[in-house]
Amino acid sequence: MKKHRLELSLGIWGFEDITHEELTELVGVKAIKEYFKGRPVNKKLPNGKISKENGWIIGPSELAKNSDFDAQMEYFMDIAEAKIDVLNILCSKYLCEFSCAVFLEAESEESTPWVHLGDRYNKIFGN
Repeated sequence: MKKHRLELSLGIWGFEDITHEELTELVGVKAIKEYFKGRPVNKKLPNGKISKENGWIIGPSELAKNSDFDAQMEYFMDIAEAKIDVLNILCSKYLCEFSCAVFLEAESEESTPWVHLGDRYNKIFGN
């Protein structure tokens, strides 16, 4: 039986004065998806939707990808703690956002996955 799952990601959007490669170097994590303004969103569909802005998205590590919300958020908090000064600068210049997708399987008997932001999150990201 398929299980419900969550996928967290962190995106940086709307940058034009820095490259995707520079973002990767600054944050120290390789993007799972990159959007290039004026280019197709999907390289396999050259006549498809065109990206309106640059975007750089990171996701959880391969180990945490199929984990619960807490494990995935811990991954992002570890990055944030190590790169807080860099992320503060990037977030002051560009749109930075966490995204959380919840995939519910119709035939699953398990309860809906829960999302809880704890003390560590508030310490790192709260103001």
